[in-house]
Amino acid sequence: MAGEHGTNRRLAPLAWALAGAALACVPATAPAEVPLPPERPSHNLFGVTGLIDTPTAQMQPDAQISLTSSYFGGFYRNTVSFQVLPFLEGAFRYSVLDEFFPDDSVRRALYDRSFDVKLRLVEEGVYWPSVAVGLQDFLGTGVYSGEYVVASKDFLGGDLTVTGGMGWGRFASLNGFNNPIGWYLDSFRTREEPRSGGGDVNFGSFFKGDAGFFGGVSWRTPLDGLSLKIEYSNDAYTREQEFSDFDQSIPINLGIEYRPTSWAEIGAYYMYGQEFGLRLTLSGNILDPAFGAEDEPAPLPVLPRPVDDAARARAAAELGEVRDLIDGARSSSFFGEAPIAGVTVEERLGGVRWARARLAASADHACPVTEARAIDAEYGVVDAVSFETPDGAVVCTLALRPAGETAIRLTRRAALDYPTGWAGDPDREAAIRARLAEDMAGNGVRLVALTLEPTAATLLIENDRFNQMPRAIGRAARSMARVLPPSVERFEIVPVEAGVPTVTVAFARSVLEDRVDRPDAAHLTWSTAEVTDAPRLSGAALEQALGAYPQLAWAIEPLIPVSLFDPDEPVRADLQLAISGSVAFAPGASVTGTLTKRIVGNLDDITRTSDSTLPHVRSDFAEYLDEGDPGLTRLTADYVTKLAPSVYGRVSGGLLERMFAGIQGELLWRPADQSWGVGGEIAYVRQRDFDTLFDLQAYDVVTGHVSLYWDTPFHGLSLQLDAGRYLAGDWGGTVGVKRRFSNGWEIGAFATFTDVSFDEFGEGSFDKGIYVSIPLNWTLPYESRSRLASVIRPLSRDGGQRLQIANRLNPLVEDLGSGPLASRSEGFWE
Repeated sequence: MAGEHGTNRRLAPLAWALAGAALACVPATAPAEVPLPPERPSHNLFGVTGLIDTPTAQMQPDAQISLTSSYFGGFYRNTVSFQVLPFLEGAFRYSVLDEFFPDDSVRRALYDRSFDVKLRLVEEGVYWPSVAVGLQDFLGTGVYSGEYVVASKDFLGGDLTVTGGMGWGRFASLNGFNNPIGWYLDSFRTREEPRSGGGDVNFGSFFKGDAGFFGGVSWRTPLDGLSLKIEYSNDAYTREQEFSDFDQSIPINLGIEYRPTSWAEIGAYYMYGQEFGLRLTLSGNILDPAFGAEDEPAPLPVLPRPVDDAARARAAAELGEVRDLIDGARSSSFFGEAPIAGVTVEERLGGVRWARARLAASADHACPVTEARAIDAEYGVVDAVSFETPDGAVVCTLALRPAGETAIRLTRRAALDYPTGWAGDPDREAAIRARLAEDMAGNGVRLVALTLEPTAATLLIENDRFNQMPRAIGRAARSMARVLPPSVERFEIVPVEAGVPTVTVAFARSVLEDRVDRPDAAHLTWSTAEVTDAPRLSGAALEQALGAYPQLAWAIEPLIPVSLFDPDEPVRADLQLAISGSVAFAPGASVTGTLTKRIVGNLDDITRTSDSTLPHVRSDFAEYLDEGDPGLTRLTADYVTKLAPSVYGRVSGGLLERMFAGIQGELLWRPADQSWGVGGEIAYVRQRDFDTLFDLQAYDVVTGHVSLYWDTPFHGLSLQLDAGRYLAGDWGGTVGVKRRFSNGWEIGAFATFTDVSFDEFGEGSFDKGIYVSIPLNWTLPYESRSRLASVIRPLSRDGGQRLQIANRLNPLVEDLGSGPLASRSEGFWE
């Protein structure tokens, strides 16, 4: 039945009017024209893009991340929202509801965790609004759960935004009416209550029960940064009124907001005729670096090889007279009328279509310009045409398109013939290696090995500095062009990770020389690159690499472990110092240790004990933090290798992580030219003592998984599916999705479902969380490969838990396939 709130019935027509103002604008079919995007919209008290207490159909700019804190009527909300995709907004909220529970014997405040998602169905156009569908608190306790369909339309150049929508759940608890969907499906007439344990998806409630309208208007005033809002909200706050002092008088909210800078929003509101509310939002875009410009030295210039008269003569013999016909003119003759005996079309470097036409014996052997256009018309897109006499002599070559002009220029360079007497001379080759290593060292790129042939060179590098591998490859290519003998035309560059060659990126030297200073040089150069799987280290390359061992490395880094959502103290954190050291004895073979020490914090104050009925594989984390300070969080012997060009292997043994010790093996098959791969791992481990030294507890387990990795072609999204046995002995699978941005940011989410029931799992129902990885160079004015990574879980329970391994194989190589490298190639020449 519809909610009985008779005192507010007189305001129902206002809701209908606000909703209709936007929803009625949606036509049956929409033209393709789209207006320019307006200024970034603001957030609401729930921390998502919206009015005051209700959502809008608007979206933030792609990759916008925002932190919102708000308060009114005894309700605190802290929300992290993120524009996951241009059309998808997600949010994670942590709320404190004072005096929510009526019994004094139970804590009176509710600490609530919830997730929201909003999907835009229609993007705003000139004549129609944007339309979105959303789920509020769809994964949590369900206290704020509600679903909605909403439309928003800008007027007055974006200064005025009108929003109207229809919602269910919290959006229909006041002045609701019978669900229109229930007219056709009886199951949608009533709404299920969420599970008391929370943490699961409330499928039984979606778009069910009574429905209600909401809406409002936002006006960006002529005063810079100042906006006014008014909205009608159908949220009755029924349970809050029952157990707190909050009392709703009218379903109208008024607001004034100010944006002093592009990254801050401040709002003050008069809520429901009774309360005042406040909101602060800090917002930024992860695609914009924290520092506008980096303090990195410019790369050294590429030095083109000299061209002598003999080389020009060879190029002339191969190309004949060269002409430029890039004028867009159409052919004035038919192909069948041309004096041509035959035509072959071949595809050259970079996909250029080059035609070779043999002139008939009766032709006068003058350069036939008209016939070139006729060939283009007959054979489709042809970028360049070379005409030959019957005996094979080239008469002329004509460029019909810019790609053909570039191909002709590269062909001229490739025709160069330089002396190769240096090849095979050990002393000269050693001197070349020394010069190249010195030239590269200033760029933070280390020469691992260099093998030389008269016209080709293979360079193995370690990138110790640059966040994006294409930039390190570009710096290495510059050094090769500066140092290697002129006869070396083919450059092969092999990034080495953990002592293992990963992929081979090959360029023609003439391409590098031709394109380094051209507009869009990075894209043009990378479009000609060949990316293939690198072979195992062997022969001369292995001998050179072994000469650099043993290698010592160390690092001191801050760590900030965080414990969230403990009912006794919702937020706890430590500042720790992690000291790491490693010794590499040979390529891929190393010993690594990490010691951590708390500097300041309150994680050792946790007194709640685990109530889990499963083996305590994670829920005793408080004991490890308390007794394991300082703690040896890792001490492992590792061997990483290649079993085949596209197959990687790893074996690790020792103190694998803070809580478990043992031995683990892993295999990964991931070809460089493929968007997906398959991996598997298996381990035998025992639980470590709480002091995180060398003693072990009795619990042991065999755990392992098979994994599928897929880099989708959509917005940098990557999918990972894992299936196997987890640390508590439970069997199941994990679904993870993350978005990898070209600047190195990664944001994702995961959920694990095993044969442990929701009730046996305990509060939260199943393991889930959000993953964030931030490249350190995003926050600094210089390059770095270091990262700040964190996993945010609503709770730490024992079901669905995996080993926390620092050197799994897929993260080692996932950015080194042909697709990921191409997507980050804009920094190649920087």
